[in-house]
Amino acid sequence: MKRYILTIALTARTAAADPHDGLYVRIGVGPGYALATLYSSAPDNASHGIDVSTELAVGTTIRRGLVIGVGTFPMVVPSPTYDMVDAGGQHISATGPFASYYLDPARGGFHVQGGILFSAGYVSGSDQRASHIGFGYGATAGAGYDVYIADRWSIGGLARVTAYHLYNVDNDMHLVSPSLLLTATYH
Repeated sequence: MKRYILTIALTARTAAADPHDGLYVRIGVGPGYALATLYSSAPDNASHGIDVSTELAVGTTIRRGLVIGVGTFPMVVPSPTYDMVDAGGQHISATGPFASYYLDPARGGFHVQGGILFSAGYVSGSDQRASHIGFGYGATAGAGYDVYIADRWSIGGLARVTAYHLYNVDNDMHLVSPSLLLTATYH
């Protein structure tokens, strides 16, 4: 009998509460793979390698399942190489508005997100290559899955692709980073 009452109480509580409402905060970190092309006075050259992608997004629910807000979607490449020359380190910071949509917000689960970004990039340089700072734009899109671990907290995974176009890093840089992030979301 106690088990039956507990099951009814938990079911009623879950059905009544829609945790995807109000304040939304997501943090995420995970590996990515940076694919970059640097267009400069030297012949065009490419770099690729492992990166660390992160995310910090803050928003609010504007209607059931739909969150809008502002976020930062940066990535760091520990040791990029262009023209067979070590470029030191590379950091791209990208901030802008985003939207995230949950198909079944009461249960967490599957969601998609996208954003438009203002980007700033820094290539730290090395003994053979000068440091550069550039600014530009970017975009991000992804899909993920969340599982609730508490009333308003969920953890999950997010597959994301972020693209950046920077000017004045030498002359011009295009960079794309597909990544897999582990996320924690308060909502």
